[in-house]
Amino acid sequence: MRKQRLFVRSTISILLLLVSGAFGILSATEIWIAPQASVPPSPLNRAVDFLDMFKSDAPWRNAAQVISVFKLYGSYLEHAPQDQVNLIVENLNSRHISIAVEAGVMNTPVAKPACGGPGVEGYSTISRAKLISEKIKKAGGSIAYIAIDEPLWFGRYYKGLPGKKPGCRLSIEGVIDLVMPVLRIYRDEFPTVTIGDIEPSGVAYQPEWETETRRWLRGLRERLGSRISFMQLDVPFSAGSQQVAAALRFYDLLEALRAENLVGAVGIIYNGLPTDRTNREWIDNAKSHIKFFEDDHKLRPQQAIIQSWASRPTHALPETDPDSLTSLALYYASQLRGPK
Repeated sequence: MRKQRLFVRSTISILLLLVSGAFGILSATEIWIAPQASVPPSPLNRAVDFLDMFKSDAPWRNAAQVISVFKLYGSYLEHAPQDQVNLIVENLNSRHISIAVEAGVMNTPVAKPACGGPGVEGYSTISRAKLISEKIKKAGGSIAYIAIDEPLWFGRYYKGLPGKKPGCRLSIEGVIDLVMPVLRIYRDEFPTVTIGDIEPSGVAYQPEWETETRRWLRGLRERLGSRISFMQLDVPFSAGSQQVAAALRFYDLLEALRAENLVGAVGIIYNGLPTDRTNREWIDNAKSHIKFFEDDHKLRPQQAIIQSWASRPTHALPETDPDSLTSLALYYASQLRGPK
């Protein structure tokens, strides 16, 4: 039975690639999905059917065939009961979908730091990395990818918000010093893990951002012994045209850095807007963002991440519902690009 599933999956993948070569279809790009988690105290507890995805008869069979990677939030895994983690890992293993974890990796060595640390995104601890790793291992799983949560932004550029703890505004080398202890935990626990970075498009309007992005990636390559395997762009679409223009500049730089062997793949996170009032509105906006980058500007990311951390969409299932997150993954995999 397992060989049959692998054969069917391989056959579908080959057909999609052939179609993509003939018509410019998007499914040649690796598709990731990251539904909202569902356990407090994580703020990402919006998808009411999150756990339903991991039932054997869950209605996303076709979407599962085109999705390569399922991204889980570290904030969810830290608090999730082991039986939930067991359910998730067993199901994703049976579907042959790789597990990614999106998590902060800037180590907080003291309980109450003056800057950064708890309350500022991108920070974590060695103990949290060990806890997350132990839960996945105990469930019989393996973390294939660590998507590190915006360390360049929150470690180097973030100033903080009024009334909140400030960012540390560290040097590039200082940020690398913070991420390495946590990354070592994941690499020790999962020697084949692939490490990549998520950064917001706002990096691209900081002073000296191109030089500093190169220093960041070169420094990581030196310390890790290999290049960062991917960089995923987080575009705050609601922030207006400046952020979108910054994303285009950032993407162009990352393609140049791929040629310099400083990053392996470039990804774009596709989502709607935090102000969307309905699931349909969120899905429609996400589709418009896909069209903007890949039709209008002819970008061809190696990874497309279908992800939400807003209040919409409220459902990941079923894939036949045009307002669900899995339906957006199918849309991405099937849409033709270029002139109609």
